[in-house]
Amino acid sequence: MKNKIRAVGKLQQVEEQKRDRIGQRLDSMRQQHQHLTHQLELLSHLKSATGQSTLSALTLNSAILMNLNRVDIMLHKMLCHHEQEQAVMEAECNSVQEVLEHKHARVKGLEQVLDRWKKKQSYEKARKEQKHIEDIINSRLRYKTL
Repeated sequence: MKNKIRAVGKLQQVEEQKRDRIGQRLDSMRQQHQHLTHQLELLSHLKSATGQSTLSALTLNSAILMNLNRVDIMLHKMLCHHEQEQAVMEAECNSVQEVLEHKHARVKGLEQVLDRWKKKQSYEKARKEQKHIEDIINSRLRYKTL
């Protein structure tokens, strides 16, 4: 029983370490997601600002219009790219969150098994001690009756 308890204890430690690493990875991914969200907001503001600058320009010639059009196209591509990247990052975060929940449930299950086995071991130890004490008492009684 001691070997089983030791093995489950080590397995529990390994699972806790895996869970902690996955938790750290999830935190890192969430920070990246927040960074992407911030960049997306900045790009949206930049795109709206370039649109406003077009409207407020006093003179517009073909070169300025072409440059503004290129900037608008580049910003649109960057916005689409960041939105797709953000969607991928969000899906990865959800996936890692599910894995983390599974690992946490596994660790809790191992903790319950470990507690149950420790209680069983202590019960068996107490029962053996009680039997040993009864045997000592019975042997003394037999000795006195002889």
